[in-house]
Amino acid sequence: MNRFLFLLGLTALLACSPKTKTVVQQPEQRPSWVMQRPIEPGYYTGIGVVRKSGNGFDYLEQAKKNALNDLVSQIQVNVQANSIQSQLERNRVFSDEFRSFTRLSSNVAIEDFETVATWQNEQEYWVYYRLSVADYQQQKEKRMQQAIAQSMDALARAAEAENEGNLVGAYDFYFRAFEAVKAYTGDPLTYNEAGRQRFLGNDLLESVNRLSRNIAIRVNVSNLQVKPGRPVSQDIVVTVSHPRTNGKPVRNFPLSVLFTQGAGTIVGNTVTDENGVCRLRISGITARDALQEITILPDMQAITRNDKSRQMWLQVIDPQALPREKIILEVSRPVVLLLADEKQFGQVRNNATLDAATRQRLQREGIRFGDKPEQADYRLVLQADVRQGPVSNGMFTALLDVKLVLTDAAGQEKYSKVLNSVRGVQLDFNRAAEAAYRRAAEDLELTVLPAMLHVMYNY
Repeated sequence: MNRFLFLLGLTALLACSPKTKTVVQQPEQRPSWVMQRPIEPGYYTGIGVVRKSGNGFDYLEQAKKNALNDLVSQIQVNVQANSIQSQLERNRVFSDEFRSFTRLSSNVAIEDFETVATWQNEQEYWVYYRLSVADYQQQKEKRMQQAIAQSMDALARAAEAENEGNLVGAYDFYFRAFEAVKAYTGDPLTYNEAGRQRFLGNDLLESVNRLSRNIAIRVNVSNLQVKPGRPVSQDIVVTVSHPRTNGKPVRNFPLSVLFTQGAGTIVGNTVTDENGVCRLRISGITARDALQEITILPDMQAITRNDKSRQMWLQVIDPQALPREKIILEVSRPVVLLLADEKQFGQVRNNATLDAATRQRLQREGIRFGDKPEQADYRLVLQADVRQGPVSNGMFTALLDVKLVLTDAAGQEKYSKVLNSVRGVQLDFNRAAEAAYRRAAEDLELTVLPAMLHVMYNY
């Protein structure tokens, strides 16, 4: 009886329990700004979206960057008249990297943006930013005026350095002045002076180019007579001056001294001393051009201290404004006195094989031959004698020994070479001797004389 009542009560309890219902997920409702880009008058908008990954919360930062980039892309940057960039575009071509400076102005005041909304599902994260156009313009104007003030301070310091003869310092301050307003190269950058409106970009460009045009580089010689491989006894004295230094020398000013035609070695200090002077010397010419050229101009890489941020502003300097001096080098060909003594079995040969091969090879390289020792730059002594070698199976062997010595006009040995036992094999000793001489001539042509020419031309 009790068991029956228990079973009856359990059945009634189960009958009164709620039934389990199947829950149907509703489709994800994407907000309207995700479905279609919002347009809000008076605002710049930015939408950023990323796909989620297993990298923690990195997707939040990436979505923010994407939204800000999207917002910035809506801010139009127009190059205005009387701006730095407008003037440079009228005058000459400059790099895309320089043009990108104007895009920086879009990012300068991106601070007071607001988050309008966010939305996410299991795969994506979206963020919606906006920035008031009026607030952006106000922020930009405020920062631009601060940049103008910094630039004008650097401009004044540049003028002071210029008056003191510190032209490297002057350039440095000019580059700082440009750097201060680099985000606004497309804006006119106006300021008032004595009740008049002025354009800072005009002042900066005019000032730095006036500095460049007024630099005077003078050399004590415009033409030099030189010979390859020989030092030039005359010094090159370079003087740098500037009219705004009140007579003070332009000290510590770096110069670039280079061969713009030909090649050689220049020694000396290329930075002006306390008197504004550099002393240089050509230690040797290594090219064979009859006319060569050395150009002296300001070393702008050294002036910028190889700082890339400074080097960018070299583009504001008109290339025609930088001074340059040229020195023409008239290169005379070396004169060689060739003394050849060719023998065959101890007797003087009628056929001067090595003499002819040597003259032909050296003449192709611009060498001249003379017969007066006092007029020769080099003395080349060539001695050769062939001796009989073994006979085997009806074939005769001749062995040729060659010695070549090159000395300069002072008698100092510059090069020497010995060829021992150059073999010639033929049907008799005379023809074997001719074969040995022909083989030695090839050795001179291919290896010996080129090595000697390296010494003569000092390359």
